[in-house]
Amino acid sequence: MKKILILRFSAMGDVVLLVPVLRSLVTAHSQVEVKIVTRPRFASFFEGIERVSVYEADVDKKYTGFFGLRKLFMALLARNNYDVVIDLHDHVRTIILRNLFKLAGKKVIVFKKGRAEKKAFVRKEKKKVKPLPHTVERYTEAFVRAGFSFPIIHGPYLFPAEDAKTKVIEWLTANRLEKKETWIGIAPFALHQSKIWPLANYPKLIDALIKKNSPKIFLFGGGEEEIAWFNAFKELFPQNCVVVAGQLKMREEIALIHKLDFMLCVDSSNMHMAALCGVPLLSIWGGTHPDVGFAPFGKRAENILQINREELPCRPCSVFGKESCHRGDFACLAGITPETVQSRIEALLVKS
Repeated sequence: MKKILILRFSAMGDVVLLVPVLRSLVTAHSQVEVKIVTRPRFASFFEGIERVSVYEADVDKKYTGFFGLRKLFMALLARNNYDVVIDLHDHVRTIILRNLFKLAGKKVIVFKKGRAEKKAFVRKEKKKVKPLPHTVERYTEAFVRAGFSFPIIHGPYLFPAEDAKTKVIEWLTANRLEKKETWIGIAPFALHQSKIWPLANYPKLIDALIKKNSPKIFLFGGGEEEIAWFNAFKELFPQNCVVVAGQLKMREEIALIHKLDFMLCVDSSNMHMAALCGVPLLSIWGGTHPDVGFAPFGKRAENILQINREELPCRPCSVFGKESCHRGDFACLAGITPETVQSRIEALLVKS
């Protein structure tokens, strides 16, 4: 049995994009065992994948600084005799860990993050905008160099555990939610302002959707400010909106996403989770761009809504998002109207 150790601590979207890679790996290689070292809150992504387990490493409290990482290294080294260590993060923490494994005589592979080509794609002047490899492709290439070739299997890829499905059924029952209409999830927030479609657009959009289809709207997100916004928003449409944020654990949210008919999102981890769950979606893009390597995996161009670069050549201005705008007006987001979003959602719902 070949034993592989994977290092990847963040961000959430990057971690969940490991799921299709690992499901494909273990499908093609029956003599492989994988241990993923990641933050505890991401462990649920990998539940139920055969021969894949998680070492939950709290690098914010338990394993901080060099000595904390050395402690983590010693704990990992004591647990198994790994044949290869694959760094799928290439961050200061994983650089320290992988060098410790090298000193211990372990084979180490580092994935090609593509920093230079991503920087050239988003720079202000003279951008180089050819489509870059998707993050899933970059991960897969690292495994090929480690000696494990495989094709990516067909999705869906992300599945809930049975107890999480039970919890969601109980939550739906407690909230008197029975599926009698179209269920649409909305995840309007992201870490950076340059990814967030103007929140003032949502009342007009939801009002139009309700008049046309009368769907049930499930609001996904997290954090006190987001929950406060959701609660205020729900008061506008009390019969149609359900606040999910703050109500369910992540593993239970995955179970709920599987019950949706559609997800409206921005470039965020919720977009990646919905895509990997196989849910029809529409993602709105602003300061970032799907061709940098973070498009919703397995989805088509029709699932992405963005202003083209001929109209706004400043796009994209960032790989991961930022708080400022070269123009000062976030035209890449403000220029996408509620009517445009509604029209695309309705067209995709017909096809789903």
